[in-house]
Amino acid sequence: MQELLNILQQEVELHEQLISQLQKESEGFGRLRGSELLKLQGEKSRCVRATARLERERIQFVEKLADSWNTKSKELTLSVIIDRTEDEFSKSLQQCFERLKSLVAEIRKIADENALQASGRLKSVESSIRFMSQLQNGPPTYSDAGKLQNGTSTMSRTEA
Repeated sequence: MQELLNILQQEVELHEQLISQLQKESEGFGRLRGSELLKLQGEKSRCVRATARLERERIQFVEKLADSWNTKSKELTLSVIIDRTEDEFSKSLQQCFERLKSLVAEIRKIADENALQASGRLKSVESSIRFMSQLQNGPPTYSDAGKLQNGTSTMSRTEA
């Protein structure tokens, strides 16, 4: 059980690091340079990859444990493991489990807020680009058929 506990404790640390990166990202919207945002993105990706690696290790451990307990690994949830484990490990495993659930909820909340902020900023940039494009093309005019058209009429220099 010590191996499982070690894996879960490492996952807690990685989740805490990810929260820190997400908070930096949230606080930095509109202030951070592109290179700083890319660095944050790289750090977040590193945390996610390390967490995925640990999750594969945890699944392998649970599969071995299921074999030794003559149980299907799909039925062997962390709650079931905690219930069947000695007190020495059950309390620590339960604490990690509760902490992980809390961290995942916090990550989801911050990530949703960041996605909302990013989406709003993207819409603002797209709106600015459309506005600048319209300015470049001139105000909209009406065609001979009475339909709204973008851009200025094409008049040759000799006609002017």
